[in-house]
Amino acid sequence: MEQDQAFELIDQLSFFDGFTREEKHFLSTLESQIYKYFPSDVIIREGETDYSFFILLKGVVAVVKNNPDEVTIAKLKAGAVFGEIAYIARRTRTTSVIADGDVIALKIETKNIDTLKPAIPTKLKDKLIEILVRRLETMNRQVTRNV
Repeated sequence: MEQDQAFELIDQLSFFDGFTREEKHFLSTLESQIYKYFPSDVIIREGETDYSFFILLKGVVAVVKNNPDEVTIAKLKAGAVFGEIAYIARRTRTTSVIADGDVIALKIETKNIDTLKPAIPTKLKDKLIEILVRRLETMNRQVTRNV
């Protein structure tokens, strides 16, 4: 993928609001961490150990739970984050994530996060916390409606 295309994808996503232009540019140069997937490619496999997370730059993915049959529990679009539970909690993958068409994703690996420019790991972690808080608020609203 060309760096300009990667920058455009990163620049247009709200996930990266608060990142400077220089930081977005830096992330777009991480060619070894920007992956292309094709329809039905398994990006994450439930039960595997891998402490990275992904930011979906383009396309749609299906989040799938195997219990015992394969059930799609969510579809995520560009700007979504997935794989963050294993990244934060340091545990095996709780779901599988499968490309639903052509997909481009930025993979952030634990072992490489400290090699990023100093402010980027903090901003990434802040965004993850923000996302998890929003999910918790949504779940709380759903529970209180059903009580």
